[in-house]
Amino acid sequence: MDANLLQLAKSIAEVFLPILYVVTAIGYGMAFFRDDAMARQWKSRLLLATTATHFAYIGLHTASEGHCMVTTPFEMMSLVAFTLLATYTVIEFKTSVKGTGFFLVTLAGAFELVSSVMLKVTTGGEMNPVLSNLGIGLHVTAAIFGFGGIAISAVYGLLYLLLFGELKRSDFGKFFKHLPSLESLERLNTAASIIGFAFLTVAIGIGVFWLPRTFANFSYLDPKLLATALVWCVYAAVLFAKYVLKLDGRRVIRLSIGGFVLAIFSLTVVNAFFSHFHKFY
Repeated sequence: MDANLLQLAKSIAEVFLPILYVVTAIGYGMAFFRDDAMARQWKSRLLLATTATHFAYIGLHTASEGHCMVTTPFEMMSLVAFTLLATYTVIEFKTSVKGTGFFLVTLAGAFELVSSVMLKVTTGGEMNPVLSNLGIGLHVTAAIFGFGGIAISAVYGLLYLLLFGELKRSDFGKFFKHLPSLESLERLNTAASIIGFAFLTVAIGIGVFWLPRTFANFSYLDPKLLATALVWCVYAAVLFAKYVLKLDGRRVIRLSIGGFVLAIFSLTVVNAFFSHFHKFY
């Protein structure tokens, strides 16, 4: 594709992608909170359009910039947003769980809006050549899928706590009417935690093997590595509490939500300001 045409297509996608996220979130919100017939009819189509547009944007960005979207925390936030959206798209079309779309789409949209704004107001330097390294690509990809799974588990966990609160108060309102059962939300939270933990384990394993061979200033005491290891420990504790200690769902879910908060801190603040080598510019 011609370079000018490629840049034009990327610019158009940059403008329309955040708009699509907002419109899709509004559609799911109207379907959930107002039971709007038109929103119920169009929300899944908007979901598919947003997912397809984001996929195209990732391709256009990669072709235009000459590297995958892993060079800054804000590029990676866009990939996390796509992971969330694509995962929910599969959930909606392959399962009977239909009442959680507003929350997952809104979370994904928040990631993408922050990414879109910050990519416009921040600039990077010369690209680090390690991005062409296969091991680094696998490491970053696994980490992004891990954070995506963690984020999804947090969403289902929060919905579980909200629905539990309604049931405890005998307040059978909107959440009770439209959300899946507590048992379904707990299963979804656990499944997403397992997925996030598994991908994070793969990312850490690749990192332990590959990073010392790639970065001259590598250190196992780097704040980013320590924060990621702490996130991994939290989710190991989540699964241990679930399957070994047999703790009740609320305690396990609160622990998983705490892990998500820590993961966000690691992905943004630690990665941007404290990591000594975990930067690609």
